Amino acid sequence: MSDYVIELVRVTKIYGEGETAVKALKEINLQVPRGEFVAIMGPSGSGK
Repeated sequence: MSDYVIELVRVTKIYGEGETAVKALKEINLQVPRGEFVAIMGPSGSGK
């Protein structure tokens, strides 16, 4: 059993294509251990 409830490895998210493409995430890593609470916060419409 993993020590993490959530584990993301080298995640990338790109909105759009070509010249207008926006890299929202570029190879991020995230580990959330069991028993921890996290919040992802940001303004409305920011792509959380």
